[in-house]
Order: sequence, then structure tokens, then C-alpha cells
Amino acid sequence: MKHKIIATAVVPSLLILTGIISYLTIRNNWNFEIASYIIFLFTGIYILILERIIPLKQQWKSKKLELLTDLKHFIFSAAIFDALGKMMALSLVLYLQEHFFKLSYFWNVFPFFITYIIANLIGEFLPYLYHRLSHKGNPNSYISLLLWKIHSIHHLPTRLNWFKTNWIHPINMLLNTFLKMMPLLILGFNKDIIFLVGVTHVVIAHLSHANIRTTHSFLDYVIVTPQIHHFHHSIKVEEAKNFSNILPFWDLLFGTYYNRKGTVDKVGVMKYLKADYPKSIAYVKQLTYPLTTYKKCCP
Repeated sequence: MKHKIIATAVVPSLLILTGIISYLTIRNNWNFEIASYIIFLFTGIYILILERIIPLKQQWKSKKLELLTDLKHFIFSAAIFDALGKMMALSLVLYLQEHFFKLSYFWNVFPFFITYIIANLIGEFLPYLYHRLSHKGNPNSYISLLLWKIHSIHHLPTRLNWFKTNWIHPINMLLNTFLKMMPLLILGFNKDIIFLVGVTHVVIAHLSHANIRTTHSFLDYVIVTPQIHHFHHSIKVEEAKNFSNILPFWDLLFGTYYNRKGTVDKVGVMKYLKADYPKSIAYVKQLTYPLTTYKKCCP
């Protein structure tokens, strides 16, 4: 009974607590960078504790053999290339401002919460399209296969938990960040909104990969919960949908939303003879894997 209550409260509690920290940061004009690190650290501790208390699957717990690869992905693939993506987006927008147009900050006419929702939806759109295209894996298209082989690194793990959020190819991370931030900067959303969008992304991205038992609720249609994102990692093609990273709005709109009773059975990539996916502990081979792209490699 106690674990059932925790499973029901785990998602809304994290959203409320991190929302309070974010609200206090903006209201008191605290340093955004420091607040972001605090929220990230709090989210990580929160998830790691709950993965011990109410794990969805015992076999999904982190293994020491993969810990070094987990750290490499976190430090090199995620942190560095996320920062590069932000820097590229900001540089492009500054260039456009200087040579072509000045931004018009008309978003201030909307209520703050409405602006925040709109910014999240806009920020999700291009990454959603990129993510969806990355899953095509058309064997007759070099570009399609290249996109899949870049993204397939994120799907290599056969277990999901907090650490696996950061299993992502550097190119994938750079494009995700660039495509999310560039439209928000071009459209002139203020620094408070962009801070909140970034915080929301960090919290939900790590939560959605967590090995935590949750319950079906209306939140499955509002944010990308562990329940629906686990299905995205399913080895069954008919379940591997839900291409949105933070909000399922675009999946619901374009018919790529998937949910059902119960939980995902197995996660990972489907093994095909010509795919030759790198091993889970081979970090360098995971980085170079897209360079071996050729036609008629995989589905």
C-alpha cells in the first residue's frame, strides 16, 4: 500500500518541488546557472533514491560493468555537446540580429504561464521531427540510415535508469539542443522563460528514463512520463513511438502517441545480422559507429 502511494506521488511531487525552486529563483533573481545545477542535482538524487525504493524492474538496476560508459556519456556526450548546441544557437541568433533583423519581444503581452507553455511546445517541435526522422532507418537512404545510427546509441541499453538518459551520441545531443533553443532565441522569449524551458527539459528527460514504478494518470497526456517513454525504447516496432522528449503534444497531434496498460517488456535495439551494433561498454565504437553507415544495413 505504501509503495502504491509513492508510485502515485512520485511524478507530481518532483514537478512541484522543482517548480518551487524555479519559481523562487526567478522571483528572487538568483543565479540561473547555479539554480540549474541545484535542480539537476536534486532531480538526480530524487530519482536515484526512488529507483532503490520502488524500482519498476529489478533487472534494470545499474551494473558496475557499464558505469564507466555511463560516466563517459554523461561527461563527454551530454554535458559538453549540450553546451556546444546552446552556444551555436546563441551565436546564430546574434548573427541574425546583427545582420538581418531585431527581435520583437511581443510575448510579454501573454500571461507568464501561457508563454511558458507556448515556448515548450515550440521548443519541442523541431526535436520531435528530427527524432521521428531518426527512427525511419530507410535501408535505401544513406541519410536516413545515418540519422538512425547516430540515434541508435541512445537505444542500445537493454535496461533503463537515470544513467541511461545520457546515453546519446554527441551529434544527437548537439542537434537536440540546437533545434530546441534556436527557435526560442529567434522568437525572442525572455531569459526567465528560456531558463524554465531548460529546467523542464532536464527534469522530465531524466525522469522519463528512470527505473521507477509509476501509475497511469492524466499526466501521461501532459508530460512525457516514464510510463510512455519506456514504450519508446521497446524492441517492438508497434510500441516504439512517443517521439516527443518533454511534452507529448506533437505525438498526440500527429498520431504517434502510444500507451497501454502494463509496462514495457524488453527495451533495446532489434538485432539484425547487418546492423552490427557496438557493445554497451564500447564507448569509442559507439562514437564512430555512424561513420560506418552504408545502404541496406538495417531496418
